[in-house]
Amino acid sequence: MADRVFDPEAIGEYRQFLLELIEELENEVLPVLATGTLSRAPAFGTAPGAAENATVQYLEFHAATWRNLQFLRGTLYGLDAALAEMTSGDDPVYFDFGQFGPTAS
Repeated sequence: MADRVFDPEAIGEYRQFLLELIEELENEVLPVLATGTLSRAPAFGTAPGAAENATVQYLEFHAATWRNLQFLRGTLYGLDAALAEMTSGDDPVYFDFGQFGPTAS
């Protein structure tokens, strides 16, 4: 199987893409959940049990969404750090793309 060499310029372009995603996440998405319109549960009406049930569901949704976005943020930073480490050396980086799956040895 042929080896492939990753172009540092292409990795730099991908890192720029990741940094733009991080910036959008931190400056546009997370503030809405932290202090913006989605930081407070909306009024759920006056039907019997509406406020009690919907508030609990909203708080669970908010916590899960916040947690998932923080995991995404950490993943994006981790990808950026790994790519930065890959391109920090003078030696080219080679990868051997082998077979994956239950029959791969």
